[in-house]
Amino acid sequence: MSCGNANSSCPLCLIVKVKAAAGKEEQLKDVLTAMLEPTRKEPGCIAYQLYTNEKKDTFFFYELWETPQHLEAHTKTEHYLHLVKVRVNLVAEGGETSRLHEILV
Repeated sequence: MSCGNANSSCPLCLIVKVKAAAGKEEQLKDVLTAMLEPTRKEPGCIAYQLYTNEKKDTFFFYELWETPQHLEAHTKTEHYLHLVKVRVNLVAEGGETSRLHEILV
C-alpha cells in the first residue's frame, strides 16, 4: 500500500537537492540555514531539515508537509521568496525536487 493517491491523508515528503557554485559553498549554506527556523514555524510543517554531502558542496532539504496546500503556502512566504532571489548566483545546480510517497506495510 502506498500514500501516493490524491485522497490519501499521508504527509507530503520532499527531498530538494541544491549544488553550490564553486567557491560559494559557505554563502549558500548560510542562506539555506536561514530557512530552517521560519519554515519550521509554518502551519503544516512536520519536518524541515538540511543536510550536506561529504564535499560540503551539495545540500539536501528533507521536507515533510501535512498537505500539498501547506507546501504551496510555503512557496509564497517572505523567507522562501527571499531565498529564490538570493540563491541565483550561489548555485551551480538547484531545484531538483523529488516528491516521495511512503510505502505502508
